[in-house]
Amino acid sequence: MPAAARVTFCDEVEITDLVIAQFDAGVLRASDVSDPTGAGDAFAQAMFAWLNPRIPHCQRLQFGFALIDQAAAADQLTQFGWEDALNSPLYLAIELPGEQVFSIGTARAQALRAADPSLLFTAMSLVDAACSRSLFVRTPDVLLDEFARWHWDYDATLADDDSAREFLKENWGGDDADIERYLPSVVRPELAPDDTLPRHSHVQAGSSSLRVLSQRTLRALARSDDAWLGETCAALADLRLTLARARDRSAIAGAQWAEPAYSAATIAYCESNYVSEVLDNHFECASNSGEATMFQCFIPIATQRQAIRQQFGDLASMLQIIGALDRVLTFISS
Repeated sequence: MPAAARVTFCDEVEITDLVIAQFDAGVLRASDVSDPTGAGDAFAQAMFAWLNPRIPHCQRLQFGFALIDQAAAADQLTQFGWEDALNSPLYLAIELPGEQVFSIGTARAQALRAADPSLLFTAMSLVDAACSRSLFVRTPDVLLDEFARWHWDYDATLADDDSAREFLKENWGGDDADIERYLPSVVRPELAPDDTLPRHSHVQAGSSSLRVLSQRTLRALARSDDAWLGETCAALADLRLTLARARDRSAIAGAQWAEPAYSAATIAYCESNYVSEVLDNHFECASNSGEATMFQCFIPIATQRQAIRQQFGDLASMLQIIGALDRVLTFISS
């Protein structure tokens, strides 16, 4: 699913100084600009000439980029009262135009666990780390959190069936069979087992032994005679290395969240009615309230030479993370 580029900015917004600073920083090339209609168009041509060769071809993640001005970004955020947080004349927006659902499946999950009890936990930990620096993905952790908002009084760590039963009876009614279906002991193994979740969300005593496998261990597992397992572990090792190279930097660290209706993908633990229910509730609420956008976030375009060069470095790193993340997701889901 290739990413797409879209440009929108208003002529009245003064961005000339920003554009001059961008070209003076030495990352963008004037030779990539042809017959521009103005400063904004010149910057857009050069920006996407830099971006497009670096955007990975993805099989799971769906996203795009758009250049938008402050007024257009504010128009998107007014519904949340966040428009005052915008102080840059121009933004690079991450666009999430749609969402497809993929699942790991119990067969793949068991194969990972058989190779090492911590391998699935490692995979999902690396996925979460990559998403925090790049694209919003609806993982089992996110799905469980959304489920808990509806059925467990927002407590995604709930493990006590009695407490859940009491809350469900008081707030949802229904017969005992309906209530039993929404108890943690029933839902969690199907929607989000502990080894698909961050450590702080674990509820099983045995999960205390789970750990994120080292680069060395992943490379050793990558030498497995099982082709799929070997390629999966190699992809995980590559993602781990890509994240390590980025250190603590993130292109989206100073971005304004935009309450996206869609994620870049849903990666469920398995095909489940619970997943369908969570997504149906989410999209119905977004449709009824209208309080959602087609954007993940708005990244303010830097204006100072050092910051500009650092921002392009961070963007390049983010795109490398996205490519490595998509490769992992392609191996572990379908």
